[in-house]
Amino acid sequence: MSVTYDKLAAISLFQDMPQETLAALAGHCRLINLSAGAVLFHQGDTSHTLYVIEAGELHLVREYEDGEKVLLAVMHQHDVVGDLSMISNLPRTASGVAARDTILIALDRDIFFEYLGQYPTIAVQALVQLSSRLRQMTLTLRELAATDAPARLASLILFLAEENGRIKTGLISTNFRFRRIARSVGVEVEWLQTQLRQWSDEGYIGIDGRRFLLHDPSHLIDIAGWT
Repeated sequence: MSVTYDKLAAISLFQDMPQETLAALAGHCRLINLSAGAVLFHQGDTSHTLYVIEAGELHLVREYEDGEKVLLAVMHQHDVVGDLSMISNLPRTASGVAARDTILIALDRDIFFEYLGQYPTIAVQALVQLSSRLRQMTLTLRELAATDAPARLASLILFLAEENGRIKTGLISTNFRFRRIARSVGVEVEWLQTQLRQWSDEGYIGIDGRRFLLHDPSHLIDIAGWT
């Protein structure tokens, strides 16, 4: 199955291009079929191609030196993937992994820039999308900055303890990793260990190796500001 005009017309990046131009551009695109769990590109790969999700779901996963993996984004139908790295000509900052069977439209860098020169509207759309992403990142950072670290940690613990819409007490995890939790909350491991030790001494939680227990969720609810 080839890439057709109507597939590109549904993508905001190309929506202002005339039909005959889209039809020509479609001839330079190709379809990629990924099975669930397959890797589209690896973190650190060179970036010569952008992708648009035709169907399915792609996860962007970043791996750190200690082996921990963090899900950065979930991409769905018509989302553009890899354009930032491709435009900047920098290595991929994360791996792209199919969460389920996924079909993508691929367009190589040299063709993309060739059409940018002919149709400035593509450049405008690309800038709009990049600006939107940067704005969302800025809002997220502001939200994190406006909430203190204990509140973020308490919220994360409560989310981990939630089951069927209710916060359960007792054993929450048998695989509690300080480094992973610290990264999720945006704090140093030393701060996390000190804070958890304090809450353990106060009887809110319990930690035994990698076993994590929640004794008193009401206090964490107050700290998180959920009341």
